[in-house]
Amino acid sequence: MFCKTYSAVLLGMEAVTVQVEADVRNGLPQLQMVGALASEAKEARERVRVAIENAGFRLDPKHITVNLSPADIRKEGTSFDLATAVSILAAFGIIPEEQTVGCMFAGELSLDGKLNKVPGILPMAGLAAREGFRKMLVPKGNAGEAALQGEVPVYGMESLMDVVDFLTERRKQEPEQPLNPEILKKHQKEQERGARQDLGDIIGQAAAKRALVIAAAGGHHLLMIGPPGSGKTALANCMPSLLPEISFDEMLELSTIYSVAGQLKNEMQYVKERPFQAPHHAATQAALLGGGRTAKPGLVSLCHHGVLFLDELTEFKQEVLETLRQPLEEHEVTVSRLQATYTYPAAFQMIAAMNPCPCGYFPDRHRCNCSPHQIRRYIGKISQPILDRIDMMIEVFPVEYEKLRKRERTESSEELRQWVARARKRQAERSGKQKFHLNAELTRREVEEVCVFDEEAEETLHQLFRNNEFSTRRYYRILKLARTIADLENCEEIKKTHLVEAYSYCNVGKKYWRVEE
Repeated sequence: MFCKTYSAVLLGMEAVTVQVEADVRNGLPQLQMVGALASEAKEARERVRVAIENAGFRLDPKHITVNLSPADIRKEGTSFDLATAVSILAAFGIIPEEQTVGCMFAGELSLDGKLNKVPGILPMAGLAAREGFRKMLVPKGNAGEAALQGEVPVYGMESLMDVVDFLTERRKQEPEQPLNPEILKKHQKEQERGARQDLGDIIGQAAAKRALVIAAAGGHHLLMIGPPGSGKTALANCMPSLLPEISFDEMLELSTIYSVAGQLKNEMQYVKERPFQAPHHAATQAALLGGGRTAKPGLVSLCHHGVLFLDELTEFKQEVLETLRQPLEEHEVTVSRLQATYTYPAAFQMIAAMNPCPCGYFPDRHRCNCSPHQIRRYIGKISQPILDRIDMMIEVFPVEYEKLRKRERTESSEELRQWVARARKRQAERSGKQKFHLNAELTRREVEEVCVFDEEAEETLHQLFRNNEFSTRRYYRILKLARTIADLENCEEIKKTHLVEAYSYCNVGKKYWRVEE
């Protein structure tokens, strides 16, 4: 007999339908699998055979051929196990073939017949919805994740025996309840916000806090320069507490990335908050951008709609930092392999921190003994193309003793987050029905449309440009920053004070990148 079931294979962020065909006939008893299979997919032959037997089913000694089609797509992973077992059982008549019509199957089989979680279920569920499948059967651990798409009924199964009982109608089961925006908001409120570091707990550093609020409001990349122990890392760790709660659409997109990367583990069925990734400076290019044998998303994709914090920036390998040019500019990363090219989203906000010299205390010459050559060599690890993609640079100085002893608490992250939310709301209102862009993501044409100056600001911009000889990239960077500062102050027109402050964030680099003998 012949039977056909359906599963899916991942190609980057997308899933492609796979037909799992089983043919049973007289001949030498064996199970043969074909169809451009990777090693883990080939091993399914033994997993499926033993799992069927341990689930209590005895198959007649027949020649079984299983084909995974289309044969021109390489099948990687273990998600085909369940579809293979169901197609074989249906070919033997144990499962009615008509009960498999319109069903998609995905899951890995243990030798005892239990179903294990597999990565990439969420994009597979999205494919099932687009292709018109009427139900999807997955491991119990993947059920909540698959139900996020909310269109195709999803049934979570514990074992192969449960699947057989369900398809033969000996078992009744309700589909998994899909998540909706209201439930997401409820779960977000239930999470302890105290787990996030609060900007109000950091003593002093008023200028740095102001810069963080501006960066959060406009989505600007920020570089903090200062000596060891001045609070750069503590400030960066507070950034997630300033950002608005993740929206439902952002959650779905981010959860899809985590699903493909196999990061939705244990009870984590979806991403509940904006990610914050802080890789060690020994991280490789593949770890940051993605790659490996199966081309999984990297850290820049795992912090999509969130924050990537690069501490000790100059300690990262220069070739690794240079690979950040594309995602910083285009908000996506491309991973090329011999058989295919994969594109992953990477719209993250980068916060970086570094010391100004090898010892960390320049320009304090009472404590710094580094020569100008050593400083230039150390700072020179950060190339100009990378610096051009960083909107803001600030200096972070150690907190004075008097402020430490007073321990005056400033505005909390929750209070400042309201300012950020209002500024982002203004940006969304300006976008109208078009796709929402933060100020940092505006194109040059959009910058010219939204940046309206009063007369004094227009003259100030002219003087700044004439006296400092801006590059075109820097000119637009200042305008975007000024637009964000004006949004924070609820101003429709950009004023002189907004431009001067924006210029100050773009002028810090001269002090360090032009050290003279």
